[in-house]
Amino acid sequence: MTIAQRLSAANMIAAKGQAVTLTRNAAGTYNPATGAAAITTSTQSASAVVLPLSAYRKATGNVVEGDQQLLLAALDASGAVLTAPHVDDNVTLASGGVVTITAVEKIEPAGLAIIYDCTVRRAA
Repeated sequence: MTIAQRLSAANMIAAKGQAVTLTRNAAGTYNPATGAAAITTSTQSASAVVLPLSAYRKATGNVVEGDQQLLLAALDASGAVLTAPHVDDNVTLASGGVVTITAVEKIEPAGLAIIYDCTVRRAA
């Protein structure tokens, strides 16, 4: 039942939302010769819906003016399982705007993620 819920949620978000690109920058292998670690960038394409923050979330979260809610499907654009987003990942919206994830909650009935509920902030 939960796999069907995951697919249903992804289809609804794709139908009413927008195509987005999730980007993660992570430190790669440390190179002692240079004294630094290379930055590795990974991207995933998915669907998301951007909404205003609820009054409850504004009152209970660490939010600033202009923060928004982003509901991200747990399946990527090809239908494969999306790698879970993390705080500080960037999301490029269909408009070309970029937001940064400041908080993530998994919605996972029966232990299988179907949606990632993120708080996002315009990238500086």
